[in-house]
Amino acid sequence: MKVKCIKTIIFCALFFAIIMISTTAVLTVAYSYITKANHSEETISLNSKECKTIIIDPGHGGEDCGAIGVTGIYEKDLNMQISKKLGDYLRAAGYNVIYTRTEDKLLYTEEENIKGMRKIYDLKNRTNIANSYSDAIFISIHMNSYGNENCSGLQVYHTPGNEEAKKLALNVQSSVKSSLQANNKRTIKSGENIFLLENSANPAILIECGFISNTEESTKLSEKEYQKELCFSILCGIIEYVKQR
Repeated sequence: MKVKCIKTIIFCALFFAIIMISTTAVLTVAYSYITKANHSEETISLNSKECKTIIIDPGHGGEDCGAIGVTGIYEKDLNMQISKKLGDYLRAAGYNVIYTRTEDKLLYTEEENIKGMRKIYDLKNRTNIANSYSDAIFISIHMNSYGNENCSGLQVYHTPGNEEAKKLALNVQSSVKSSLQANNKRTIKSGENIFLLENSANPAILIECGFISNTEESTKLSEKEYQKELCFSILCGIIEYVKQR
């Protein structure tokens, strides 16, 4: 396990350098190095047409701001910022990235603009997007909030009863813990009663990136450098999952 972890860290470090200099050729060399290190006979290319489509869902939007952090930040804004950074990293790795929303709004049509029903239509429309791509991965980005300000740490929920989603959630949770949140004791959870997860036809996870009810964590989540580190850790977890498949 330690050897695999070291190899993954080496790959991620190389990939981070690639993102910074935007050199596709170096990316191929970096990935080739890790593949050879694993003594795999299977040729894997991050820029192959076989790459996964990854659907990123920035939670909330528009009149639904989500949770409000102790620093005054809106959850919907953090969700979008982190989603866009994660999408940039995934595209640099060769994945096809689809967003459920790219604007500050809920997903409902004029016909669906019915008081008391907007959020229901919004969730259904996000789910429709998630299920319109076969063999895709669905990642919903959110922030956590709780009455106890001491609560902190990222936590990942997965599609109930879906082993692939569970593996994806575990890889992301483990990657963030090992590289960014060494004191994070949280474990992955099955997403019962989470509409998007219960109704996803593809492996789906919902990432609660941290507690914006915690002053320290809310501040960090608003910082661009921390957002980059967080998205990079999530990226490494996704890459590790795809390699396992």
